[in-house]
Amino acid sequence: MKNVVKGLLYVDSHDSLMRVLQSWRLWVIGAIVGALLATGIYSLFPPPYRARAVVVVDQNIEQAWNLKPDQAFYFLGRETRKLEELAWSDETLQLLADQVGDTRISDLRHGKLYLSQPSDGGWDFYADDKDAARAELLASTWAKVFYQQVYDHIEISAELERARAEISEVVKSSGDNLTSNDLQKIIDDVSPLLNQTKGISPYVELSLAQVTELTVTRRTSMAVFIISGSVIGACGLALAALMILKAEERNEFMAE
Repeated sequence: MKNVVKGLLYVDSHDSLMRVLQSWRLWVIGAIVGALLATGIYSLFPPPYRARAVVVVDQNIEQAWNLKPDQAFYFLGRETRKLEELAWSDETLQLLADQVGDTRISDLRHGKLYLSQPSDGGWDFYADDKDAARAELLASTWAKVFYQQVYDHIEISAELERARAEISEVVKSSGDNLTSNDLQKIIDDVSPLLNQTKGISPYVELSLAQVTELTVTRRTSMAVFIISGSVIGACGLALAALMILKAEERNEFMAE
């Protein structure tokens, strides 16, 4: 191994680091070996399959609170957290486990399911499994259960609706003169009611965008494995060459 590495260091220089950096054959061979090893590992131990279902979530925050988008971030964040908690709740995951069978909530929470949500817009429900069909079933069922759970947990509070009407009047009368202090006062006034209301806002609208015939791919593609293997192989062989040269330099220095 040592002789092979030294044979690839054809650059004549007293600087070990420069010899390694300028020896392009060393880098190329390292990249090829790394890519081959990564391909072999991918073939022997392939990553699980991943399926993605999509539910479009529109919280209609501007309609609910009569505020501009840049003023409604507090209410948007709060409602988003409630929806996210519902997606991961024991009740939702138990319904999912009952429908797909042969799984536990702990398995779903740790390594099986992943949620990507942008507050408003398409919420991505990912599911991983070694079987492609089961990954698709998990993702699709999770999205459908979430959709139904949201509508089952919508709660209309009379007190909160009165507060919405009062806030709308304040915003309407203030127009473009609504200051950050006025907005903070609105938030402070309505926060106790929001904390008392645990249900989902009645202004939320959902639609099932992708729940059938989902695209299923490997969680990590072979291209990522090959590129990563090439980089690791090239850098690893270069590091090994540098260590060999440094060791030879130390031996020569001690011999003198």
